Amino acid sequence: LEIALCKRALNLDMPILGVCRGHQVLNVALGGTLIQDIDDHVTARHKITIEPDSLLSFIEGEPEMYVNSLHHQAIGQLGRDLKIIARAPDGTIEAIQSKKHKFVLGVQWHPEMGLTPRFNREMQQLWSVFSRARSN
Repeated sequence: LEIALCKRALNLDMPILGVCRGHQVLNVALGGTLIQDIDDHVTARHKITIEPDSLLSFIEGEPEMYVNSLHHQAIGQLGRDLKIIARAPDGTIEAIQSKKHKFVLGVQWHPEMGLTPRFNREMQQLWSVFSRARSN
């Protein structure tokens, strides 16, 4: 059901923000695969590096920041028309966006869970960016 809903939203070019499992569903809906079990993401947080000129470009300062890490699955092969916009130091894909839709973003972490002052500020901005995309 989630994959069908995701495909429908993509066909309608609706703004999408996929969080954790939603990030993974988005990838699978576009033909990608998952790594079923990753053992090395059991820490409470880890660093990611964000690509410039992406839907996460609003994040200020250094392109690296800490995010929470609660997942045991990750994106394997990237789905059609997606690009990687953030990775963990071990190469795990932490954020993706569509190359062909206005606003389709997937993040592996939980932006709603507080972590650091910078994380909280940047994730509040993420919700604002998504809200504006939904209004347009």
